[in-house]
Amino acid sequence: MDASRPYTLVVRVDGTPEGYAAAEYACSLCVKLKVSYRLIFLYVVALYRRTALNLINRQTEQLNADIREDAENSMIKCKQFLSRFESLVTYEWISIKDEGNIGPIMVQFIHDGLNTPVDLVVVGRTVSTGIKKIVGGHVSDYIIAHLKCPVMVVKNEYDLSDDEGGH
Repeated sequence: MDASRPYTLVVRVDGTPEGYAAAEYACSLCVKLKVSYRLIFLYVVALYRRTALNLINRQTEQLNADIREDAENSMIKCKQFLSRFESLVTYEWISIKDEGNIGPIMVQFIHDGLNTPVDLVVVGRTVSTGIKKIVGGHVSDYIIAHLKCPVMVVKNEYDLSDDEGGH
């Protein structure tokens, strides 16, 4: 690692217990680091691809509108969850939207969108939902296979019952 740049961690955060566990793990790691760091929470919104068929595109656009709405609500909850770490660590929030599966979108962004080397990627062990589950599999498996940096897969789930108020 180049000592002149911060140790860079990218964490895939989503509204799942596994995503929260990954975020908590990354924050606890940053607290322990004895070097400067850059902690980036990455929220990926994976939309269905449009086709050349207008009839299918109308349904796709409706599905994508639902995905966008769900993502907005989930991002609010994720930011609320992350606010508990603000006094402990500094971090950046990045959300990206693209057509396709989460794994390829995330890998492409890390390769081309960050413009900085990444030292560690932290992800929870989650499976894509819906049709994407059938063709996509585990996001973490894709990321491990396609990134050329270390990847930490957090298999534990964050226990939401430990939160104040049960949420």
